[in-house]
Amino acid sequence: MKKLASFTILTTIAVNFANAQDVIRVEKLTVEEKQKKEEVTKKETTQEDVKITRQIDLGEILSGIYPEINFMRKASTANDINIRGFMRDNINVLIDGSKIYGACPNRMDPASFHVSSPQIESIQIKEGPFDVENAGSLAAVVNVKTKDPKEGVGGEIGGTYGSFDYRTGYIQGNVGNKFVKVLVGASNQYSKPYESGEGKKVTEYVVYSTPMGLGRYKPQYINDKAFNIDRIWSKVLITPNNNTELKLSYAFENARNVLYPALKMDALYDRTNRFNADFSLKDIGLKLSAYYNEVKHDMRDTFRTTSGNLPYSMKTYAESKMYGVKLSKDINIASVDTTFGVDYYLRNWKADNVQMGGMNKNFGMIPDVDIKNVGFFVKGVKDIQRWTLSAGLRFDYTDSEADKNAISGKNEDFITNRLLTNFSKTDSYPSGYLLAKYNIDKKNNLYIGFGHTVRVPDPIERWIVLYSSSFPWYGNPNLKPTKNNEVDLGGEFYPFNNLGIRANIFYSDLTDFIYLRQYPAGANCIGTGNTTCTTYQNIDAHIYGADLNLFYGFNEKISLEGGVAYQRGKKDSGQYKDSDLAEIPPLKTRLAVRYDDGKFYGLVEGIYQAKQSNVDTDLKEFETPSYFIMNVKAGYTYGNKLFVGVGVDNLFDRLYYNYLSYVRDPFRGISVSGNPVKIPEPGRFIYANVSYRF
Repeated sequence: MKKLASFTILTTIAVNFANAQDVIRVEKLTVEEKQKKEEVTKKETTQEDVKITRQIDLGEILSGIYPEINFMRKASTANDINIRGFMRDNINVLIDGSKIYGACPNRMDPASFHVSSPQIESIQIKEGPFDVENAGSLAAVVNVKTKDPKEGVGGEIGGTYGSFDYRTGYIQGNVGNKFVKVLVGASNQYSKPYESGEGKKVTEYVVYSTPMGLGRYKPQYINDKAFNIDRIWSKVLITPNNNTELKLSYAFENARNVLYPALKMDALYDRTNRFNADFSLKDIGLKLSAYYNEVKHDMRDTFRTTSGNLPYSMKTYAESKMYGVKLSKDINIASVDTTFGVDYYLRNWKADNVQMGGMNKNFGMIPDVDIKNVGFFVKGVKDIQRWTLSAGLRFDYTDSEADKNAISGKNEDFITNRLLTNFSKTDSYPSGYLLAKYNIDKKNNLYIGFGHTVRVPDPIERWIVLYSSSFPWYGNPNLKPTKNNEVDLGGEFYPFNNLGIRANIFYSDLTDFIYLRQYPAGANCIGTGNTTCTTYQNIDAHIYGADLNLFYGFNEKISLEGGVAYQRGKKDSGQYKDSDLAEIPPLKTRLAVRYDDGKFYGLVEGIYQAKQSNVDTDLKEFETPSYFIMNVKAGYTYGNKLFVGVGVDNLFDRLYYNYLSYVRDPFRGISVSGNPVKIPEPGRFIYANVSYRF
């Protein structure tokens, strides 16, 4: 906190159990940044330390730092990230530059769930449509970089204990010399269901409208474990000389008995394997990377009263696999720092659904879908006097195909009734951006950028098929890719030496935006009685908003941080009664006072979110009240080895709801009032962190 520049480039958050010198760096890269590699390196050296956080979930971590980032609350962990009102496949979440997708059809396991805090070295966030290196970065890209091994022999051991029997522990070791370095680690993360500000377990809010009044958690599971997650990871770094580097990594995750009160089922297990290989020749700017990951997911209503005396009454087993490779080359052409590249990935996703205790087998819920993509990209940046000009261009060819023969049981009725008419689709499209930054002086600058990005429909949006007497759900094979044309305008300003301000406004014009549509029983719906079918449609829409962050240093030890963000989304076409877009967070602010002298650390912060009344009633969204909470944190570092920290989140034990606290898709729980089940945020959460580095 000793340099004002730390505000403008990096915000740093410490791992729950890391010491003050081993922190997670969160790099928010807005469009005004230069893309020259030496300047990216400088960003890694200027950072703020947030010495302590409970860090149960990556979505919560980022939401607590940036007002324009929110998360969808489905459970005690595994919460989906929302950036500027965009979420799901509309933002790219990468791990070490590689794509990864969860297997659950209702996103119990989003991409951000498949990496844990002890593994993370840095988190890079690029907002807006300004990424051409990865296919499908419609509105933002989040890249989580994991820790590399270092020279020497050493390691860390640490843990956290908190309210609601939350506990986590980890150990990792490192050994290496100039030629080869190895890192291995393991962790366990466990918790019981948290309590809200009114003292009720989150599992007690599950009161669904179901036949015979079923739909609750069985008594023995109301205070059983909310999640139990084991993880191991390893990485080998080989550097035969200063120009050559080979990096190999593997990680495994086994999440067991994860409860999702916002949904009708829970995850019996979610198992992930991640493999990465990266090779680079630094002297000629050549990089080659390859990756493979797989997720196996089993969700059931075993813990709910709907299962009765059976092992389950409904179950979905799903698998997701990703294969990818990327080759890029840096070159200077006419004083323009340029990068050329080509990448390829294959995404496979399949899921089968079983209902009525195994009697109704709806196989081919996601009918073994392959999405194959090849993309070519080029980007460059050049300084011209006070201007920094940059641009990028990408072209993608995507082939998507589902296996019709994988669909069986009642799911075949969707084919018979011609609601699914084709099982393959090809899409080809360009994307790109232009950015111009004017450097008023060494500190102050203004920028403007325009980007055009495209995102192809995912396997669910085009081909999901799920027969149910109460919530039929099917895809739309004729969906077009979503296109985003966005303008961003902003800058960084330093009116005084100890005051920094960063501001950004954006307007996103969305063509063929992929959006849910619901039909009553009839020609476009397969079901019984008053059943409503859910499918997808292309609409035109727009999202606009702004965010502002400031930093004021009273002196070298005490500082003030503030931030505010607002976004609004509207439909411009399609069949609807309500023009508001769903899942657009309301106004959110953060204000914090921090003390940091290098050894002692303390923070008091307040977070406010306004009432959200701009909701999509067509999809049964409903208003969420405003809330204000306070958090306090403190920590001490001794001898650069031992770190001890304590914190209290929601200090005054408020009962409050995150706006994104329920799921819009068919597996969501519907309460006895007919509205989606909405679950509150945790009440007062007290925690302590201890770590020791040796």
